Amino acid sequence: MTQPKHYLLKARKYGFARVGFTQNGAALLLLVFLIALVLVTVLVHSTTGVEYKSERDLKTAKVLDDAKVALLGWSVLQNNPGQLPCPEDTNLIGFPTEGQAKSTCMLPAIGRLPWRTLGLGDIRDANNDKLWYAVSSGFRNPPINTNTLPQLSVNGVPNSAVAIIFSVGVPLGSQSRPAPTSSTPPDVEQYLDLSNNAGTASFITSGNINDFNDRLKIITKTELFSLVTKRILAEVRGDSSQGLSKFNTDYGNYPFADINNDGFADTGNNSGTPSYQGIPNSLYFSTAKKNTFLNNGWFPLINYNYTVPSGTPQVALTLNTQTILVTP
Repeated sequence: MTQPKHYLLKARKYGFARVGFTQNGAALLLLVFLIALVLVTVLVHSTTGVEYKSERDLKTAKVLDDAKVALLGWSVLQNNPGQLPCPEDTNLIGFPTEGQAKSTCMLPAIGRLPWRTLGLGDIRDANNDKLWYAVSSGFRNPPINTNTLPQLSVNGVPNSAVAIIFSVGVPLGSQSRPAPTSSTPPDVEQYLDLSNNAGTASFITSGNINDFNDRLKIITKTELFSLVTKRILAEVRGDSSQGLSKFNTDYGNYPFADINNDGFADTGNNSGTPSYQGIPNSLYFSTAKKNTFLNNGWFPLINYNYTVPSGTPQVALTLNTQTILVTP
């Protein structure tokens, strides 16, 4: 049987492989070969284990990413853009509506991710565990806008996150995870580790390997409001039923700016905030849309700049460093 070349070199180095083996020399060479075979087997198994762990890590990373995208998308589409759901309603565990979010919760709140509310399906990490979720104070009820500060701290840094999604890892130490029911819901201390299970607004991303294996996916204020801003600006731009588009369709122009936040366009003033009172010289919005803007304090945050370059009216809307140009 042919020896692997690199082990042959080692054998020769130590004088075990020579032409014309003696019985002892052959035995030693066989021993070297067997050792080499064991080492190759261990190496293959070790490599396979690394690949397997990598595959598991990739699966968990993907479900965390999917959950983050779903949360952001859900938030942007709410009547109060930027609102985030409560954690899962544990009273529904075991019922067809399991995975729905609670209708109300005290913030900051932590619990399992409301996968059904987010339209995700019952997604799980590589350990087949459901994901967990923490939501910051300030992101459930109006006003919610770009001035709203996230209240979750991460690794001692305040205002780090509006929400955090967790993959809980395998149980550590004395953690025990019997199958949860509506009467015996999952206990955060049995799933999250160290200070992550303390019920506060402070979280960590690392710890001693024997005491910590949580994986966190953080959602920052910047990530959330970069998307919310796009929706708010698009709503002011409007369509055939409201906003700047309707005004231009009706009057062939755009209104002046509101300079005192009373909702009326102020004649002769090109820069200020959008009007919204709906009379002939001001922008019209549906009652629901106008209430969304007013309840969350969006109008004063939007810079409105009306110009008529080359005889064509246009409006530049700026919010949260994002600008869109509205033209006929």
